[in-house]
This record gives sequence, structure tokens and C-alpha cells, in this order.
Amino acid sequence: MTKKKNDSMTNLGMLALRQKFPKALTWGLPDFITKSDLTGTGHTGLLEMMQRGDTSSQTLFVVLTTVYDLPNFKEQARSEWIDELSDYLELCLKEFKLSTNPWGLLVAGVEIPSVLSQVSPENNKLKKIIKRAASLLSDSADELFDENGLITARHLPRFAAIMAVWARCFHGVRKKSLNLKLKKTFVNRFEWAVRQLLSLSDGNRHITTLSEEGKLKLSREFVQLLLFLGGDSSDSRLAAQLGYPQKEFQKRVADHYLPESSLHSEESQIAVMRTGWGVKRREFYLRYSGHEIWAELRSGGKTLFSCELNSQVTVAGEALSVVGTWEEVCYESDDDVDYLELEAILSDGWRIQKHFLLAKDDNLLLIGDVVLPGKSNAEDAERGDICLEQRYTLAEGIKCFGADEHNEGYVWGEKPEAVVFPLALPEWRAGNREGELSGEQQILSYRVSRGQHRAAYAPLLFALNGKAGTKKYTWRRLSVAEELDRQPDDIAAGFRIQIGKRQWLLYRSLTEFGNRTLLGQNYSSEFAFGEFQEDGTVYEYVEIE
Repeated sequence: MTKKKNDSMTNLGMLALRQKFPKALTWGLPDFITKSDLTGTGHTGLLEMMQRGDTSSQTLFVVLTTVYDLPNFKEQARSEWIDELSDYLELCLKEFKLSTNPWGLLVAGVEIPSVLSQVSPENNKLKKIIKRAASLLSDSADELFDENGLITARHLPRFAAIMAVWARCFHGVRKKSLNLKLKKTFVNRFEWAVRQLLSLSDGNRHITTLSEEGKLKLSREFVQLLLFLGGDSSDSRLAAQLGYPQKEFQKRVADHYLPESSLHSEESQIAVMRTGWGVKRREFYLRYSGHEIWAELRSGGKTLFSCELNSQVTVAGEALSVVGTWEEVCYESDDDVDYLELEAILSDGWRIQKHFLLAKDDNLLLIGDVVLPGKSNAEDAERGDICLEQRYTLAEGIKCFGADEHNEGYVWGEKPEAVVFPLALPEWRAGNREGELSGEQQILSYRVSRGQHRAAYAPLLFALNGKAGTKKYTWRRLSVAEELDRQPDDIAAGFRIQIGKRQWLLYRSLTEFGNRTLLGQNYSSEFAFGEFQEDGTVYEYVEIE
């Protein structure tokens, strides 16, 4: 990745950088760390906590701010503090690991000793620690990030904070106030990570963490430093598009002058599906790590939900839980759609698959859950009652209302934002015993029940256009035939969706692939989604073999 550097920054060391940007140490950190009760702790109280071995993130942050203030201490007090800090750093380095607390390890193993080395370059304890600093930076780049600079899902909440540590130290190296020999692989990873961090920004100068910590605000000064150290012209254009003004990009620029809007890494277990970089873009963020999946849906700059995706599965009255880690099955991306499919093992040998599809020009998001028997007993699995429920925690100010006579739902903020189609349910509420779509207490719930089935499919379609509710719309479950025999719902499922004058076709196989027909279309694939043309044929957005 070739980068064009901007040399307009003045020659600042790590200490002077904080003087120029007083909030530089808070960059990328959540409020519960930077605004805790400990920030008002006096020096005596902080020393006591250090001597007690308090290595919490809040205490470490106060230690970091104190280290940057050391030049203002009297010489004798400064010398005593450096001795105490050296012992404290050794304690932190024994306790912290990149795999569990990367931000803490980088602060204790790289940034604090780097600052202290400028204050007291002859301290022998510090010399030993600083010798490991460069290799620790390289290790963090290799172990926490993929080759394109995207951090692993587990550590996404600390992506910006880690980049802030990198940037402050990298800037010290660039300005020759810090003598660390950085590997080319680290520099390259840093440059790519600048773009990836920007790609996770929501356009309101916030980055999503896809966790309970919510969003983090990125300051313009932080982004400016990142671009100075590792950004190229396309990164600067993207930053300007996302609300971080650059002098050379005062006006919004066309999408084709910007990096790819969609983002995906199987290694990092993160995906971002986008319709483009326009102001009214639809975007779906996703991270999966271990047993959990976190997702955030935004439409036209408005967050509709940001939560852990909970799918509750019951088979024959027994609740099943995810016992295996989520793994990627398939990913496809082109001008029409972004598509991702995941799978995890459930208790009692069952499986659950989740697929996510964003139709870019149509502003449609499809989220589908499939419950399947284990691969070893798929053919011999007994039929039973299957209940599958998806739950979404709606964002603040967002409500979901059900229709009076039909099963669809309407998502509202200050104005209508989306229509939700529970495709596995019949259109009419009357006589429906197959499940329910409901919205109560900020929870959007979609429950599907199937009696005497060996598999179940629950697709939920979000039409991300408030005007969709004013158009004529409908959906129907279709008959699927194989060799002229109609197939039950636990073999394959098909649906027709209509909004206004446009119609789409959805197909999903729940068994081994077969040559099957629905509504005049023939499929031998596992999954297909496309739009009907005027001549009755289907333009396939995506087909998974």
C-alpha cells in the first residue's frame, strides 16, 4: 500500500504532543476508563494503589496521565516516582497478555516506558523494558490484526485505543524523540489499520464497538494524526466524507473516488455490509467471536438496533444452546449484494446457521436462521416440534409496531424507518399459529414454530425505506417440488416478496441439494435470492451452490 505523507505537522515529541492535544491520552477510550472516580486521585493515593498491585484499566490510565506530567515534578520526587513506576510496570508486564488485555500491555510495555525514557534515559530498569518495546509493537500487529490491518473481533472494542497508543509512539519515532526500530511489517499494518478504523466509522465521527460499550467518538485531532502518520489520499477523502474535514476535500466526493464501502475478514471475524458511502447509505456491522454475534443496523444515519443477536432454539420442548464457536461458511460480495453465512453447533448435536444479505440497490436486509440436525444424523433425525426466536434490542428512540390485521411490523423513530416482513409467517394474523412478530419494551421479537419437523427456516426481511409502508406489499410462501412431488417445509422453503411494482424470490434448501422447482424457477443450489424481471425470469443477486 503506497502512502503519500503530509509533512505539515510540526516537530513534536511524545510529551509535546500531549501539550498540543490535551485530550490525546483519552483517544479511543470509553468514558468508564477516562472519567472514573480514580481520575481525581491524588499522587499519594495513586502510589498506594500501585503498591497494592492495582492493575485495573482505570488505574493504568491515571498512571499514564501521571507519567506525562512527570517533567513538572521536582527532581527528587520525579526520581522516586520513576523507581515506583518501574516496579509497577514489571508487575503489569507479568500480568498482562496480548490475547486478553492488549491495550494494557501496550501502555505498560511500550508507551509508559517510552515516555519515561525521555524523562530519565539512564534508568537501568527502564532500559530493560524499553528494549522489548519495539518487538511488542510488532507482536501486537501480528497477533491482533489480519494482514489488511483489521483487528480481531474479540478486541474490536479496543481498536481505536490500541491505534491511539500506536500513533503516539509512532509519532515519537517519526520525530526522533523515541529510539525504537520499527519493522516494515508494523508500519504497513499501521497504514492499513488507519483505513479500517475509518471504515468502521458511522459518519457522525463515532466508531461502533459492537459491544455493550456502545459507540466511541473519534476526535478530529486523532484522525488528523492517523492520516499524517499512515493515510494516503483515498483515506483522506474517506475521512472527509465521514465528517473529519480535510482542507483539500471540503465537498463530498463521489463513491468511486473512495475505498470499497464493504468490509470483510474471515480471520478477524468482522464484516460491514454497505450500500455505498452516500449520506443515505444503509449499513450493517457484524462481529462474531466465540459463542456470540453482535450486530448493528443503520439506515440513513439512524441506528435501528445495536445488540447481541440472540436466537433461542427449542426442540421437542428442550432449549438448545450454542456449544461451538461461530464459523464462517460462505461470503460473497459484488455490486448487487453482500452475503455472509455463519454456522455453530448446538447442544444435542443440532446445528444453527445464520445468513445475512444486504441488497444494495433495493435497501433490503435479510437475516435468516436455519435449525438443522447434526451432519452425522441428518438422514435419520426424528421429526419434532421446533421453535426458533430471534431477538433484537432496538436503539434509543426506535419503536416497532405491529400491523392490525397482518403480521408485518413497522420500525419508527421520528419518522418511519423500515417495514419488517416475517416471511415464515402467513401474511394474515387471523388463524395464525406458526409464530409472531412483536415489539415490546425496545425488543423486536420474531418467533417461528414448526410442528413435527426435522429442520426449520426463519427468514426476516427489513425493507430499509420508510416509504415502503405506503406501497402495496405482500409475501407468500411458495410450494417447492422435486420430480413433480411437493416437498415439505423441512426439505426446502421458497418465498415471493412484493413491494410496490417490484418482486423478489427467496429459496433455501434445508437438506442435501436436489433439483427443485418453485414458481417456474429451477434450483439445485442451497440458497438463492433475486428479483423477477418483466419477462418472468429471475435476475439472481446471489446463488450459493
